[in-house]
Amino acid sequence: MLQETCPECGTPLFKRGTETFCAKCNRTVVIVRNAEDENRLVTDQILDSTEQTLLAKIQQVNTVLKTESDPEKLLTYGNALKTWLDAIGSLRKLKIRD
Repeated sequence: MLQETCPECGTPLFKRGTETFCAKCNRTVVIVRNAEDENRLVTDQILDSTEQTLLAKIQQVNTVLKTESDPEKLLTYGNALKTWLDAIGSLRKLKIRD
């Protein structure tokens, strides 16, 4: 049990491995101690959101690819997939550096 309390319910927080969580709310809590922590948190949230958007687009194209037979459209989808997969790789490298 930690000295910090949940910002939502006031229950003492717990540490599980590297994760801080509230047992009552059953959710992870991030403790922001300074502006640098806040910037890192916001950046991670933006990167995660962008990655999820790209993965959703990949899923949409995957569904279309199953029935598409037009070579031009297949090339277009393939180029889009390559671009999105490269972007996800770049996002993940950014997250690892932090």
